[in-house]
Amino acid sequence: MGVLRIIFNIKGSNMMISNSKTMFTVIVLVLVSVVNANVNSTTSEVAIGKSRMLWLKTLMDHHYWMEIVDSTPLPKQCEADLRRYITALNDGQLWASKIYDASGQYIPNVMFGSDFWVGSKNACRDLQLKQYYAQTPPFATTFYVAKVNISLDGDHLPQARLSLLGECLPASCNSEAVAIFLASAEKTLGARATAAGFVGAIHTSDIRKVPGAYSLLSDYKFYALMTVMSAIFLLMLAASLFEGYLERKYQLAAAARDLELAHNDTTQKTNNNNVPQTDEKRTEDSDNNDKGLRRETCGLWAELLLSFSVLSNGRTILSIHRASDGALTSLHGIRFLSVTWVIMVHTYLTVFYIADNKTMRVVTERNLMYQSVGNASYCVDSFFFISGLLVTVLFLRTEDKKKKIQADKKDANKNLNGFTNSALSISVISQQSFKDDLLDKPKNKAYTTREMLNVVRSFFVLISYRIVRLTPAYAFVIWLTQISFTYVYNQGVFEPAVIDHITCDNYWWRNLLYINNLYPQREICMVWSWYMANDTQFYVVGIIILLLSVKHPKLASISLGVVLVSSWITTIYISVWHQYKARIQEPFEMFDALYDKPWSRIGPYLVGMIVGWYLHKTKCQVRIPYWLVAAGWITSLAIIGSLIFGMVDGYFEVWPTAFYVSIGHSAWGAALAWVAIACCCGYGGLINSALSYRGFLPLSRLTYCAYLIHPTIMVISTFHLDGPLHLQNTMVIITYAGYAVMAFLASFAISISFEAPAVRLIKIVSGADRPRKRQRTV
Repeated sequence: MGVLRIIFNIKGSNMMISNSKTMFTVIVLVLVSVVNANVNSTTSEVAIGKSRMLWLKTLMDHHYWMEIVDSTPLPKQCEADLRRYITALNDGQLWASKIYDASGQYIPNVMFGSDFWVGSKNACRDLQLKQYYAQTPPFATTFYVAKVNISLDGDHLPQARLSLLGECLPASCNSEAVAIFLASAEKTLGARATAAGFVGAIHTSDIRKVPGAYSLLSDYKFYALMTVMSAIFLLMLAASLFEGYLERKYQLAAAARDLELAHNDTTQKTNNNNVPQTDEKRTEDSDNNDKGLRRETCGLWAELLLSFSVLSNGRTILSIHRASDGALTSLHGIRFLSVTWVIMVHTYLTVFYIADNKTMRVVTERNLMYQSVGNASYCVDSFFFISGLLVTVLFLRTEDKKKKIQADKKDANKNLNGFTNSALSISVISQQSFKDDLLDKPKNKAYTTREMLNVVRSFFVLISYRIVRLTPAYAFVIWLTQISFTYVYNQGVFEPAVIDHITCDNYWWRNLLYINNLYPQREICMVWSWYMANDTQFYVVGIIILLLSVKHPKLASISLGVVLVSSWITTIYISVWHQYKARIQEPFEMFDALYDKPWSRIGPYLVGMIVGWYLHKTKCQVRIPYWLVAAGWITSLAIIGSLIFGMVDGYFEVWPTAFYVSIGHSAWGAALAWVAIACCCGYGGLINSALSYRGFLPLSRLTYCAYLIHPTIMVISTFHLDGPLHLQNTMVIITYAGYAVMAFLASFAISISFEAPAVRLIKIVSGADRPRKRQRTV
């Protein structure tokens, strides 16, 4: 103002008019000099005033790092490289700008949930390719990812926000030097906020180099996995070529037999003494057609090899032909839709975890339709219901068939509903040993010692059959998950929410014993595999109840009811004890206490057993009044709708929660019970037609492996990204579609390599599908 006062005190208006241009120029020069004096007084100080956002924007800005380097004791080479970089950056050199551009900086929408200032790992690594760029750094660069907690006043960031910060730095700065440098930066940034009159802090909790020290080529487990996969591939290749040869030979022989039969039919009319010599061939052809084979039956060792054939296994998995006596085809649709529901839920959770606008999750959760994601635990109850229903139907049908086809045990082992190689359900193994030990015995009130020994032996044989069928594919996925998670953790800037690279390495044996759900979540390998443990434990309970029903059906019914009611009471007690309030935002809040525990989830399985008994006893021949049909469908759909969308306020109080998490699971099974009964008895209408669609048959057979592998696919693809995703419902739906397709493709590969061969090997070893020697006539 003093300068302006001097200028305007010049005497004489004429002089002012004539020198107006000169005065304007002087004013501009003076103002520019004053501004330049304030801004360029130092390059290490940041004038942020009281702007909290400017403090965030300049947080860890490399342009102002020189003062931090001056006050931090660093290794000589690291310090020299940092000084060279910061100087070049402020001088505008291209290679320094690229380093700065590859590092993580402030990203808008911090208050809307943006926690990933990760920069670009690939851009930092690409700087070393001198053959592609004219200007490259004079030193090697390394990428680091730091976990930092940022807090800013009580209203901007009221809670410490855990964020990931990526830094492209000289390779001469190791992890220890970076930790020292960031610790010094924390003090400088905190002092800067204090000087501006507000509270702002940043604290580093962890630093890791990306990529890390892990290498697939140095992991013996990787080589072991590749060896097993190579051996399986060679077996599949040899078996497929061998079966292709046998099928070609069989086709040529069949063509020759057709000509011979045609000739015999012609000559037999004129020569009654000519007896056709093709009876044995006709019998053999009939046997092969029953098995779905296009070749002659071979010896034991050849059949063991052919169990790995892609040709026959692929046809079995992809077949869309329903069983002639199968009335429960609607279960295929329920199973397929349930597993796609699971994939949708896990897709949302994965995108939520690495989204750069996490508050959008809160906005999404306000939508009523999102409750289909937050309350999706019932989709697993569908699997439990189907498993209980199938084990009961198969047990009781085999019991009835025993007396009629006792001479042919193979028919007793046949899957009567077309659920062979089915997924997420009971292993379709012969119940014959139970019938051999019990049904031919007089039904006394008590078991003899010999009967008890035979029952115990048969019980363990049946359990072993199930484990042998399910475990090969399961063990392979565990193996693959441990290696892939370790690789992703060391290569990716994101850290997966689960630590399977540690838990699977330490606790894999719990999974193979099917007891992993009895341990805390932090110790579970493949958290989603809690279902496998529960289903196997329910299978044990179901077998005991069914075995008891052979001589004591009333006692078995009472036992089933006691187990069901005990499950409700136990779940209610645990829920109330913890004062649990169910919330749509935290569906897994009580994971360790309730979510994955068998005493909380057995309800739908037992309901399925009841339905299986009812359908078997009625043979699906039930006449239901139309008013009852209408009431049944309305009630069933009302139960399903209320369980999924009933949390109107987004939460329940303590006692409603207790009933919701206990009886709610059994209520879901009851709703599906009506669907199964109505569809089986001819009252399903369009719903039965949709659920029984032939295209669901092969997809239903693949659901077991699809359930196992889909989270691993999600982690490999998502957590290996160079940057975060942006949460939007349309994007999530498209991502979900891709995950679903990849899951079923991977499932087919795993099923055809491990699951299908295991089923065929079990049948051959147990004698159910053992080849019979043919007597040749001369």
